[in-house]
Amino acid sequence: MNCAKNTCAKLATLGLLGCALLSTSAPAAAQGPLKNAAQAPLKNQSAEADRLFHQGQALLDNGHLEAACAKFEASESLENGLGTLLHLGDCYERVGRTASAWHAFLEAEALAHYKKDAEREQVAAQRVAALEPKLTRIVFVVPMTSRVPGLTVRLGANTIPPSSWGAIIPVDAGVQHVSASAKGYDSWSVEIDATRGAGRRFRVDVPTLAPALGEEPVADRGKAYRTAGVVTGSFGLAGIGAGALFSAMSRNTSDATTCAKGVVQCTPTSSNKSSFTDAATVGFAVGGALLATGVTLFVLAPSPDKKEKNALRVAARYASSGGRLQLEGVW
Repeated sequence: MNCAKNTCAKLATLGLLGCALLSTSAPAAAQGPLKNAAQAPLKNQSAEADRLFHQGQALLDNGHLEAACAKFEASESLENGLGTLLHLGDCYERVGRTASAWHAFLEAEALAHYKKDAEREQVAAQRVAALEPKLTRIVFVVPMTSRVPGLTVRLGANTIPPSSWGAIIPVDAGVQHVSASAKGYDSWSVEIDATRGAGRRFRVDVPTLAPALGEEPVADRGKAYRTAGVVTGSFGLAGIGAGALFSAMSRNTSDATTCAKGVVQCTPTSSNKSSFTDAATVGFAVGGALLATGVTLFVLAPSPDKKEKNALRVAARYASSGGRLQLEGVW
C-alpha cells in the first residue's frame, strides 16, 4: 500500500494500540472497537446466536477462555456475525490457537469490507498482520511415486485435498498428527511437535505406501487380469481362425479328386473331408472357449475402486454352417 509517512505512522500506532488492548487478559480487553462490536450485534443475528455471543463475552471477561471460545463458535455457526468473528479470533489467540485466530480475523476483515465497516475492517487487518509472523506452517510433499490409487492424506481429522499438496498450510501450535492411507496398502503416520513452532515451517514428505501384507494392490491385479485376458483371447481368435480354415477346406473337398484320372469305376473316400470337419469342430470349440475366457478376464478385471460395474455371460456355439460366439452383458 502506498501512503504518506505520517499516515502510515498513525496506522501503525493504532494497530499496536489495538493489539495491546486485546492481548491483555484483564476485563479491559473488551474495550475499543471490539467492545463496540459486542455491544452492537448485527440486527439480523438470531436470538439464540445473540444469547450465545453475550455468554461468551461474559466468560471471556472472567478469564474462562476455553468455555468462551466454545460459546463464540456456537454463535458463529448459527449466524456469521462480524462482532462474533472478532471475539472468536481474540479468544483463539489467547488460548494459543494462532492459525485459527488468523483465519477468524481474516474472515472478519473480508466481512467488514463487504459491510463497509472501515473501523472494524482496520482492526481485523491489523490483527491478521500481527499474527502472520507467528504462524506455524506445514507443507505436504507428495511425489508422483507416492501417489498410489486412492491415496488420502490427513492432518488430524481433516483431509488434505490433492490441490493443496505442496501448498503452505497454517496450523495451530501443538502436536499435529499426519497420516496417509489407501485401500490395499499399509497406512503411514507421523507426529509433528509444533508446540514451540511459532514462525516455523515443517515439511512432510509422504512416502510410497507398501502393499498390505498378503494383499496385492488392486491396480496390479487389474493389470494382470487384462494382460491374461488379451493373451488368452488372442489364442482363442487363432483357434477360431483355424476352425474356419478347416471348415472351408472340408466344403471344397471333392470326392472325385480321390479317383485316378481316366478310371471309370471308382470308390470315393471321405477320409479327407471327415478329417477337415473334425479339425474345424475342434478349432471352433477350443478357440471359442479361449476367446470367451479372455473376454471375461479383460472385462471383469478389478478397478481401483473395486466397484461392481460389469456383468457378462459368454457362450460358444458350433453348427455345421460354422462357429458362433455369443456375448450378453452389462457394462
